[in-house]
Amino acid sequence: MIRTEAVQLTSINGIGYKQKLVAGGAGITIVTSEGKAVFTVNKRDGLCVPYGQVDEKVFTATVTEEVLNLTRGLPYKKLDIASKVSSDDSPIKHTAEVEMEVKEDDKDAIEVVESIEYKEFIAQYTDKADKFSYQLMNKDLIQFAAKSTIVGKMIVEKTEIETIIRYIIRSKAANLAGNNGMEDNLLTAFIETFDSMNTRSAFKELNAYLRGELSKGKR
Repeated sequence: MIRTEAVQLTSINGIGYKQKLVAGGAGITIVTSEGKAVFTVNKRDGLCVPYGQVDEKVFTATVTEEVLNLTRGLPYKKLDIASKVSSDDSPIKHTAEVEMEVKEDDKDAIEVVESIEYKEFIAQYTDKADKFSYQLMNKDLIQFAAKSTIVGKMIVEKTEIETIIRYIIRSKAANLAGNNGMEDNLLTAFIETFDSMNTRSAFKELNAYLRGELSKGKR
């Protein structure tokens, strides 16, 4: 399963984590000694939407908001489902649905989180609080873009912004990993993985910078 580390909750007796959903996209899972609830995360507004059957009287908006806050900035890892929860370490009763999620995990997402490029990005942009910093990442990518003659040429030629972003991320990842860069399918999954870790676009500031440069028509 591709998910963040589990965090202990105070609003309910249980744990929570953000995960890549089998159906695609990001979600959060809340697990107690009596069961679990899964929510998708709406990328536009950051709100949680029930994914399957959820007792919303138990798994309230307060609980989902706490999970989102505690997992914000935590990187994805390839992990097994958490096996214990609560202060007395009572075991979680696994359901067939959970086991299915583990077996049907996204192949591309697994390849991403196990790649040297992903690990180097996480190491490079993790702050002193051990949280992944989108601010640090975007600042560095913008600095890279500002110095790159190839990016400058792309801007002058009015290249599609998605193409420019892919070039920047591929180049920076290759530089950090010390290799020739990712293949197209892995690069796509790489970008999608970082996007799903964040409530909204992980590369929002880089996107805004490039739009500003493209609107000028010159460097």
